[in-house]
Amino acid sequence: MVFRRSILLKYLVAAIVGALIYTEWIVYEVQSRYWYTLKCREFDLSCTKILFIADPQIQGDTALPPPLSYLVNWDSDQYLKSTFSVVMRTFLPDVLVFMGDLMDEGSISTTAQFHNYAKRLFNIFDIQYPVTIVWLPGDNDIGGENEPIRLDKIKEFAEVFKQPSVITYKNISFYKVDPILRNIPEKNTNENANISIVVSHFPVTVRTSFSQMVNNRLQPNIYFCAHDHKSKYITQNKNLVFKETTEFRDGDPPLEITFSEDIKYEIFVPTCSYRMGTNKIGYGAAVLESNNRKMRYTVFWSSERFPFLMFYLVVVGLASVYVAIYFTFKKLITRRTTALKTKTPLA
Repeated sequence: MVFRRSILLKYLVAAIVGALIYTEWIVYEVQSRYWYTLKCREFDLSCTKILFIADPQIQGDTALPPPLSYLVNWDSDQYLKSTFSVVMRTFLPDVLVFMGDLMDEGSISTTAQFHNYAKRLFNIFDIQYPVTIVWLPGDNDIGGENEPIRLDKIKEFAEVFKQPSVITYKNISFYKVDPILRNIPEKNTNENANISIVVSHFPVTVRTSFSQMVNNRLQPNIYFCAHDHKSKYITQNKNLVFKETTEFRDGDPPLEITFSEDIKYEIFVPTCSYRMGTNKIGYGAAVLESNNRKMRYTVFWSSERFPFLMFYLVVVGLASVYVAIYFTFKKLITRRTTALKTKTPLA
């Protein structure tokens, strides 16, 4: 009996260790095998690869009481770190665009908390080679949706993520636009800049009057936004009047865009966090090619997390039951053995 119990325990431990290796490492590698290939075409020296990271919303200090908050924050951080690492190794982007809502509680944090969240963020999105980075604030970073915009947080964000409102990489201009603050940068007058990309946390083209201002001043080739946590895109005419929304689903082939003065796109990048109430999560990825006349866009979808967390809860529950039963029987056997030795009846 002892031998059988020992073998059973070994198999159980081996199964748990194997499951841990799969859920914490292998699953991310396996998921990448289902992504559509998005590489620069051969001999296209103009090719630029752009990765969009939307709404990571790293967990704050006050959402849950400790010590539960430590465990939840650690798991959320590790998930983002693992998925981002696989995407970076697979795609090797030239430009990273962080689309805002970097923190869940940035807008209500103290200065010390804000800087601690930023430190965690830099650790999660660890970049191993030189890239151009675009940082955008979201409503959870500086306010603007369910609470008023915090001027102190705008200043704090600008101090931590120091950069201008127009970022240029090669001949591509990234314009950071904010519909809530109604901020529109000045047009880049650099003669080498032959493509304009508007990036905003909030959708731009759904705000007709503001989008007209952006369109007239910047004349962008394409818009990218986040906030909705969903993957979709809007096609519209050059005056941004007629709009048609299309959901971009897991399994859809890359969206192929030829830049035209007659059609404008606004692409909604999905959240990369499993905590945002949707299991359709991932990273937006685009390749600019043919001297920036064309773009291919897809989403590198991430694996779900909650089923594996439920698995852990079941394993912990079963292990707790096993331990309780084991020690209960051990106690009964010990009492019986003691009773037989002393020849006294069991209580």
